[in-house]
Amino acid sequence: MIYGIDAVHGHNNIYKATISPHNVGLGATRDPDLVKRIGAATALEVRATGSPCVFSPCIAVCRDPRWGRCYESYSEQPEVVEMMTEIIIPELQGDVPPDSRKDVPYVGGK
Repeated sequence: MIYGIDAVHGHNNIYKATISPHNVGLGATRDPDLVKRIGAATALEVRATGSPCVFSPCIAVCRDPRWGRCYESYSEQPEVVEMMTEIIIPELQGDVPPDSRKDVPYVGGK
């Protein structure tokens, strides 16, 4: 069984947790530092509630507004989506320990 939280814009289903703007709003800012801080805050709050996994970020490149979840895409420009996901994923995963094996993805954290 896989247990995780759909924390696409923060750990929003928990009382008093931080809710951040959806990815489309974050992509519009073009601010990787903001996305980095949101990733760290989301990881901290998710870990505090005991969930080992988040189902985010959405790395779709939405180019057709008829898709009902375009708000989960950072942009219709692949470069913006790539920039934002490269920033947020390490924050959600946590810091890689110095003794971690290099050939295995690290998904633990602080």
